[in-house]
Amino acid sequence: MNSNPNPHPLGQPPQKRHPLEEAPRPAAPPNAPRQRVTLHIPSVKPNATYVLIGLNVLIFVIRAISPAWDDSLFNWGANNQQLVLVQGEYYRLLSSMFLHAGLFDYLGHYNFTAALHILSNMYILYAVGSSLERLMGHARFLIVYLLGGLGGAVLSVLLGGADSYSVGASGAVFAIVAGEFVYLYHHRQLLGAAGRTRRKSLIGFAVMNFAIGLMTTLPGSAVVIDNWAHFGGMLGGLALTWFISPILMLRAHPDIPGEILGEDTNPLNKRLWAVSAYGTVLVILLFVGSLLTRR
Repeated sequence: MNSNPNPHPLGQPPQKRHPLEEAPRPAAPPNAPRQRVTLHIPSVKPNATYVLIGLNVLIFVIRAISPAWDDSLFNWGANNQQLVLVQGEYYRLLSSMFLHAGLFDYLGHYNFTAALHILSNMYILYAVGSSLERLMGHARFLIVYLLGGLGGAVLSVLLGGADSYSVGASGAVFAIVAGEFVYLYHHRQLLGAAGRTRRKSLIGFAVMNFAIGLMTTLPGSAVVIDNWAHFGGMLGGLALTWFISPILMLRAHPDIPGEILGEDTNPLNKRLWAVSAYGTVLVILLFVGSLLTRR
């Protein structure tokens, strides 16, 4: 608490603060028993996360049936600058998010090490998505995942090589990782040390993955990671979640005496303008990129 008896010497009114940043109440006497309270936060089952994982795995299994099916689906849905910006095949921005490295090498033989691509993405989607969706709800989670992933795909076609083909859910995964970071930051006072530890781990995850991605651009690397998709997905997740994330205000539970209810003060229907603005920016970037590429 501020010990200054005149915290606003210039007569300026205090700035509006986040609901979770209200000044703490005076501490209880040292020997007083600590009262335990239960915090009720609105949550849902992470069904959308499970559906997304199921779709990615199903497509991967279908491609693994034969090299012909693998090539056919890859050629149909992979993200590519010329095919998107020149040929106008914009569906690739979305379809590429559900494709991953195939199981076949150039001779048509199984190469199971390629499965690490989908395994790593689906593990992170499950670990982060199942938690974030519970807190944000189905609609908000899908907005961050899909539109954040599209942001990564757009940045990939704008700044990636003309001859490169990109697949994978990594951009969308980076979007929800960034989304969790923003949610934790919004509620940093409520979550305390546990929230700080989690935020640091998310930053470490992002730094490590970007470092690995940059290493794959060095000569002689067998695999090239689409760093632009990762970066675009992260930016999209940060921007979207900053505006549409639930922001909880704590109040006494109306039905259960002595317990606390976390009430959302930032409903999604009041933030749809931010989602529309984000989508408009993506369309403008694609339009400008198309004009420049066709010159």
